Amino acid sequence: MKGVLAFCLLSALSLSAADFAEPAARDAALDRTSVIFEGKSPNKLACDTTLRQMPDGSWVMVMLGGGDKEPLPENQVFIARSHDKGKTWSAMQPLDLGVKSKDPSRAVVPTELMVYRRVCTLFVATHNGRFDDWTSWYSISEDSGRTWTGLRPIHEKLHRRTFVRNHIVNRKGEIVLPFQHYESAPGPVNPRNGVLISAGGGRTYDLFGWIRISDDDNYRGWAENNIAELQDGSLVMLIRADRLGGVLYRADSRDGGRTWTPAYQTDIPNPGSKATLYGLGGNAVALLHNPSPEQRNPLSLWISFDGAKTWPYRRDLVTTPGRLNYPDGFVSADRTYLHFAFDDNRHRAVYYGAKLPPLPRTRQ
Repeated sequence: MKGVLAFCLLSALSLSAADFAEPAARDAALDRTSVIFEGKSPNKLACDTTLRQMPDGSWVMVMLGGGDKEPLPENQVFIARSHDKGKTWSAMQPLDLGVKSKDPSRAVVPTELMVYRRVCTLFVATHNGRFDDWTSWYSISEDSGRTWTGLRPIHEKLHRRTFVRNHIVNRKGEIVLPFQHYESAPGPVNPRNGVLISAGGGRTYDLFGWIRISDDDNYRGWAENNIAELQDGSLVMLIRADRLGGVLYRADSRDGGRTWTPAYQTDIPNPGSKATLYGLGGNAVALLHNPSPEQRNPLSLWISFDGAKTWPYRRDLVTTPGRLNYPDGFVSADRTYLHFAFDDNRHRAVYYGAKLPPLPRTRQ
């Protein structure tokens, strides 16, 4: 069966979800999970969970915590670490980053943890507890997240009302960071989507794209875009689109992110929740998301083998009651697992290791 499946993957355009039912069931038996954080009032919040492998080999999960909900002035960044590949975790510890010690009422929200070579860059937003005064920053660690610099402002055009999201390193070696920026206040009003690109290892960035998902200047909604690179170097961007048909939106770039198509509707159901993309080599792409137009349940893994056109491999990972939010992680070096963290009903941070199917060989 494995040999037949590997052969079929090379012509995956012809496959349907039914073809993957049996291998998906076998993969599910190899999944693994553990609880990172179990919140309790008055500090039960777990949100925006992000799992990364550090340069020293440990795993780090950063999240938004503090208080029982968000947004609140009490909100801040917390970090936990695992030295045994997610089996056990240290207690959650706050990261001050020079903010809370100066102004305890200033909220801090993590949006991306980028690990590039030996340097870790944590992107955050700070606000007054209501997103009325919202600015965006980054902090650097050169010891796998044990110590951090003070905050530094991101690109000047994006310093106000911006979230930076999951980076990729493209085939040219450039860092590509998607962003969601909001032209108006308060909160997420009139979004723009694009990418920051650095050809110099993160020393400087150039801004590209200014993609809208609505022509309404008063449109309000979180965009939370994610990107993946395909076999030919083109980029796919999927965008959350609250109240715009119950699906994800998409934009494409054929020149590595310099120019983009207008955003358009996909047929991927989404209730208004963050989805994350992971390039698996060639035109294979994994998607973690809530495939429902109405609710953040279930939390599912879909895989495309044709550049995010079709998604024949589909399986539900978590189906427990409630809202299953903000899955974010990384693919193992051998491409056998997708490791990520998610928040369970905003009060539990959970690690999940999803077994990936055999993947097609990529052309050199």
